[in-house]
Amino acid sequence: MEHERSSVGGAFQPATDPIAVDRVRSFLLAQGWAGLSLGDYLTRLEMSGVAASEVLWWIPGRAAEARAVALLHQGVLGLLLSSSDDGPAALELIRASRGGLQRISVLEGAVLYSGLDDFHLYRRELAVAPQLQIPAFPLPETRPARPEDAEQLYHVYESVSWMREESPRAWRERIRDQRCWVAELEGRVVAAARWTMSFGPWVEVGGVATRPEFRRRSAGSAVTLAASAAALAEGRQVALRYGDPALAALYHTLGFEHVGRELAFRRKS
Repeated sequence: MEHERSSVGGAFQPATDPIAVDRVRSFLLAQGWAGLSLGDYLTRLEMSGVAASEVLWWIPGRAAEARAVALLHQGVLGLLLSSSDDGPAALELIRASRGGLQRISVLEGAVLYSGLDDFHLYRRELAVAPQLQIPAFPLPETRPARPEDAEQLYHVYESVSWMREESPRAWRERIRDQRCWVAELEGRVVAAARWTMSFGPWVEVGGVATRPEFRRRSAGSAVTLAASAAALAEGRQVALRYGDPALAALYHTLGFEHVGRELAFRRKS
């Protein structure tokens, strides 16, 4: 039986009833690390008062299970497909919605994108850590971040353009909501890593940063291991994303394995 065409595009249809929303959520959980980003985003929206039925689109399978999901909210479109067979429907959804889109994210290989010349394309590598590998060389001491670390965390991140905050107060609020680990050298906080996303059993370790003058002293490795080990100790599974392919060697030595690549399209100014 053919699915009805939605008002947005392709075979995607709005997940407007609780049963559809539950099936979408089950689909995201079943996708493991691949469902982490959309699952976390959906959870945050619901916590802020946005109903899932207002932002979710899906393609039902033969047994009425979800086989593809789209989350569309305020110019942000996230796509997750279980098969490239649904790529044409996803592309039609993009084309029908593109006038109001500012950002699109999808796993590489899911959609044969075209006609997105007004978007910049960014690639982020995806990796998971089934188990950790501790380097043979000494690592700086690490500990969970405390509210009084906010000023020093501000200085850790002020050289990271995509993670600058306006003030130490903003970091105090951020580490209240996100678990964070820091490394210390010479009596100062010099590196940090956080749990930036969480959905089901999965946690993303992200925001790994080191003060420039303390780089190449293993502080980044130390905080990545600390944040990852805490997740594994609680029975969670660990994933991370990174934009610079040169970082692969660093993360692979810690036990992370490459599993895919995320494509992020951002509208040009």
